[in-house]
Amino acid sequence: MIFKIAPVLALLLFLSVGPSAAQEKEQPNALAICSVIINEMTEGRLSLRQSYDVASAIAHAANKYFHRVTCGDMWLYMAIVYVESGFKNNIVNHKNCRGMFQVHAPSWASKFSVKYADLLDLRVNAECGVQIFKYYLELYGNVIPALSAYNSDHPHAARGYARAVLSARESIKKRYIQLYRAYRDSPMLAAVANNKISK
Repeated sequence: MIFKIAPVLALLLFLSVGPSAAQEKEQPNALAICSVIINEMTEGRLSLRQSYDVASAIAHAANKYFHRVTCGDMWLYMAIVYVESGFKNNIVNHKNCRGMFQVHAPSWASKFSVKYADLLDLRVNAECGVQIFKYYLELYGNVIPALSAYNSDHPHAARGYARAVLSARESIKKRYIQLYRAYRDSPMLAAVANNKISK
C-alpha cells in the first residue's frame, strides 16, 4: 500500500491495463513508483522521500482540478516538471518563472490569488501548474498546442518544447511499466521501496 497517502489519491491513481477506460484499475504503488522515477531522473539529488512529496503534490493538484489522476496524467505532469525545472522547486528564472512547474509569476499569481513567494511552495506550485495546463488544454483541445502554449502562451510557438515533454513522458512511461512489473512480481520489492520512502 502507498505510504501515508491521502485516501482520495489512493482511490484515484489508476493504471490503464488495456485500451478501454473500463479496464482501468487502482494501482496502489503508483506514487511509490513515480517517486522512484523522480529520484532516478534527479540522479539522487532528491531523496525518495522528497521525490514522494513531489509526486504527491502533482497527484493532489491533478485530482483537484481534473477530478481524477491516471498514470498517463502523472507521466505527462512529471514530464512537464522535468523539462521545466528538472524537479527543482526553489528555482526562479530570469523571467520570474517560479518553482518546479516554472509558473510565470507576473502572468498567473494574481489570477490564482497567490503571492509570488507562494509559488515556491510545492503544493501551490503544482496546483498553479496543473491549472495553467488545464486552461490551455481546454482552450486548444489538444495536448500539443496546450503544451506549446504552456511554455510560450501561443499554441504553435513552442512545438519543440511540446515534443521534448512528450519524449520525456514516453521515457517515464517505459520506466514506470518496468517498475510496475517488478513491484507486481515481487511484493517484497514494493514493500522495501515504500519503507525507504517513509524514512
